[in-house]
Amino acid sequence: MKKLLMVMTMSLASVLVAQDKTISSADARGKIGDIIKDPSSMTSVMKQLAASDQASFLADVNAAISKMPGSPEEKTSKFLDVNTAALKGAQKGNLTKLLAEVFATVPPESLTAVNESFASGIFNRKADPSKTYTDEEYTKISKDVLAAVQDRTATADNAGVRDTFAILMLIRASNGSPADLRDTLVGELRNEETKTLAQNEWISPALGQGQEKTYDPMLGASDAGSQPNLDMVLAVPFKSAGDALLADLASTCSLNDPSSSITALVGPAFGNPNAMDIADGVDPLSSAALSRLPRTMDPSEKYNPGNNQRGRMTIVPVEESDIYDGQSL
Repeated sequence: MKKLLMVMTMSLASVLVAQDKTISSADARGKIGDIIKDPSSMTSVMKQLAASDQASFLADVNAAISKMPGSPEEKTSKFLDVNTAALKGAQKGNLTKLLAEVFATVPPESLTAVNESFASGIFNRKADPSKTYTDEEYTKISKDVLAAVQDRTATADNAGVRDTFAILMLIRASNGSPADLRDTLVGELRNEETKTLAQNEWISPALGQGQEKTYDPMLGASDAGSQPNLDMVLAVPFKSAGDALLADLASTCSLNDPSSSITALVGPAFGNPNAMDIADGVDPLSSAALSRLPRTMDPSEKYNPGNNQRGRMTIVPVEESDIYDGQSL
């Protein structure tokens, strides 16, 4: 009886702790003013929201930024900082949905900076040296992201321009490989007029291919506001591999084959002595994670990579502040 009461007490305590970490959409909206003043606080607010509420809240914050006074550079910096912080607070499995919300709700003139910053930073293919992707894997990630963006922008204004900004981010983040990624992604566009414009009039100027880089064709087509000075907005470099989020996108793209480059080249057993293999459900900063035994190749053991149906994470030592709750690599 005493044991039963103890179990019930512990369960109730766990529920209360979980409730303390969750806030309602209404409570979160009351923090929008504070978030605009301090964009970094967006991460902690997002982590307290249910996954089902995160996208709509991000849309509300972006709408508030759109209404604020300020120069194109000031507003674009807010969009960039707030949306980057929001993605770092994504609940498990929710990152692709939130990324689509970014491209659907940030104004086109500010997507000029967002697509470049995301491509060189948090979603760059080489941002985290401990994780490698084949061209086939990166192409699948890109196609899945573009599909999610198109699903969301179907009800947004200037959908074709927004979808093309997502393509630009994915092309830039690929670092030039595979060479046919542009044609592949343009072929995934669902609107034939957008497909023609993107291929013939929008992408080459935006990438500066054969000419000076310019977003004018895209912004003109969307009747957008003034483009910010990107030299001013994109002055802060990408910080560290601990901020990289591409692996989170990969985790939702069924890249679970343990023989793939994502899973086969990680962990102490494969020549990376600074990495630890973390079993599903274990906080990478917990004592349980730090004392985890190395992965085994015994097929009868549950820690064998072939028995893991959800992929595997590799944790490279970073500052604790660089890792957020619920992040899945």
